[in-house]
Amino acid sequence: MNEQATLLLVDRDPAHVETFRRTLELERRVRLVISLNPVEALKSAHDLKPDLVVVTHDIPGMNAFSFCQMLRSDPALAGAMIVLTIPAGANELRFAGLTHGVDEYLTHPIEPAEVLTKLHSMLRMRDVYEQLLRDKVELEELRDHLRSSFDQMLQLLTHILDLRLPGAGDRGRRIAELALQVAGRFGIPETHLRDMEIAARLHELGRILKPGAGTDSAPAMDDWQYILSTRAIFSKVEGLDGATEVVGAIYENWDGTGRPEHWVQGQIPLRSRILRVIVDLFERLALPGAPGRDEVLDEMQNFAGTRYDAMVLVHLRSVLRGESGDVRGDRVLVPVPELKVDMVLAEDLCTESGIKLLARNTRISSESLETIRRRHSLEPIISGAAILRKSAA
Repeated sequence: MNEQATLLLVDRDPAHVETFRRTLELERRVRLVISLNPVEALKSAHDLKPDLVVVTHDIPGMNAFSFCQMLRSDPALAGAMIVLTIPAGANELRFAGLTHGVDEYLTHPIEPAEVLTKLHSMLRMRDVYEQLLRDKVELEELRDHLRSSFDQMLQLLTHILDLRLPGAGDRGRRIAELALQVAGRFGIPETHLRDMEIAARLHELGRILKPGAGTDSAPAMDDWQYILSTRAIFSKVEGLDGATEVVGAIYENWDGTGRPEHWVQGQIPLRSRILRVIVDLFERLALPGAPGRDEVLDEMQNFAGTRYDAMVLVHLRSVLRGESGDVRGDRVLVPVPELKVDMVLAEDLCTESGIKLLARNTRISSESLETIRRRHSLEPIISGAAILRKSAA
């Protein structure tokens, strides 16, 4: 550690202050700052961000435990070690300190050797804490790099698919957008939608392995067979585990007569059941002489409860009745740095550790945006925020 550590002593007893002065005279790695009252100490702590705060149990004008709690509530002091000085044998103070943010204790009379022991422990903790912060930054940089590389890989696969099967890229995009809208009606969590979107956009990837793909000379292939090829491709790509599961079950039937696993009803992932209906809708509409969309849906309704999940058909019809032309999902994931005032949350906004910051349907204000960004700086919200698409335009 190159920089000096800061020790803030909150004590007005001249003997205690002198003990610390003498003890730290030769400890060049530590700067001693003394505050005689708790109000001054709180301000000094916030401004200086000390590594170690030593507080006497009988500070004037404030309860020592309340003071420690106030220190702990300041995010700027998250890495500070708090030590309380107490009389010898005051076990009740030790127990009370457990719930008030106290890390360690020094007993009166204060011995220089004990001060140095606590100090060296703090220095080691500081080094570990700073290394953890550096590791966290490096991890975030690595995640950003991997996420960028992953997205580039998906774009490449989409481009290859479109070269071999012209129109497949646009078709996959429209299927994905409609599937996201239907998934929203089922309340599927935002974290589960990415896999479904990838499966929708690239579900035809297995077709390019067929000889003569994209030409009239290509031999016939059952739908479930090309899906097996798509699943095999996905399974070789790190990060596509979820999409592999979703795409591999697209041609399972509700009644268990589908392929390849003959899964039945709830054994089939809901996201796969959604894609099955929408993929079939697009394929039927693309046939020569196909009737209109409503007529095709009426025909598909005959297979509700056998081939299709009936509730997927219900929600799909509702979505299509509410939208005309290009159907789009009603929400979009926005990275925290790109959030703006007046955007509306489509889901509760929570940290990665599960702390709820804002409720669904909350319109972001300048104050709440500052709160989100401040929290994000302490605990990055990796997945971003689900925002109503119309408010993000």
